[in-house]
Amino acid sequence: MGFDIKKYCFIDRTFDVKGTDSFSLKFDGVCLFLLLDGRCSAENEGAVLEMEPDSILCCQGRISLRLKNSARVVGFNIKGIIADKYAKEVGGAFVTGGIFAPFLPRQVQQIVESFHNLSDNYIANISFEILNTLSSGDRKAVIANQIIVEALRLIKENYHTAYGVEELAQQLNISKSHLVREFFKYTGTTPGKYLTSVRIDAVKHLLTQTSLPLNTIAARTGFSGDNYLCKAFKKATGETPMAYKNRVISSQYLPNQLTLQVEPDVYV
Repeated sequence: MGFDIKKYCFIDRTFDVKGTDSFSLKFDGVCLFLLLDGRCSAENEGAVLEMEPDSILCCQGRISLRLKNSARVVGFNIKGIIADKYAKEVGGAFVTGGIFAPFLPRQVQQIVESFHNLSDNYIANISFEILNTLSSGDRKAVIANQIIVEALRLIKENYHTAYGVEELAQQLNISKSHLVREFFKYTGTTPGKYLTSVRIDAVKHLLTQTSLPLNTIAARTGFSGDNYLCKAFKKATGETPMAYKNRVISSQYLPNQLTLQVEPDVYV
């Protein structure tokens, strides 16, 4: 008997909607919608959620989307045993700004735009990884402290530079100890660990999107050298950068696809 990977976690349908129309869906599993342009509001079980550009709506059951200002929304429906379990835990809908997954919006867009070129194995793997990212991410995080909001923005915009915690604290005009304490209070992690996670995501992107050598990737993502990058990457993912690259590429595309377009973040 063959193993049916679609039974557990699989993208069943994609969406790419533009304009000012409204539409409603009722579905099994989980849906993710990314707002690329304009404005959009979503209604789920009586709750109304407002979306900003680059925010992601995660929901289950019935959802109504109202597009405004020539909005564009892309997304997909994830089905399967794992998706159903996650949907029950979500219990409705939430909007995430990607605090702990800064590359997720780009990932969602590229999956939609390249969906028909992806292999079943890659689709199943990326479906699981996205749900795993969301389950441990910031769907319930409400960052009320404006210093931390600014810290998150600065890290995401400057991760590729030699941007340590001390430099970040100086730019925010607060002490290093105060930054670390407040950052952990509102995010559950430290500025240094968050910066490393953003850099690792950027490394994954460059490994599978380009043919750049490892030392160039290290320089572009803020690591002091390829040896340090390798140590940090293996600590974060459990495998070397090249092992990750080879594994992802081998599962990503159908045999006749020669180019890479999707930013992967896959565990098998």
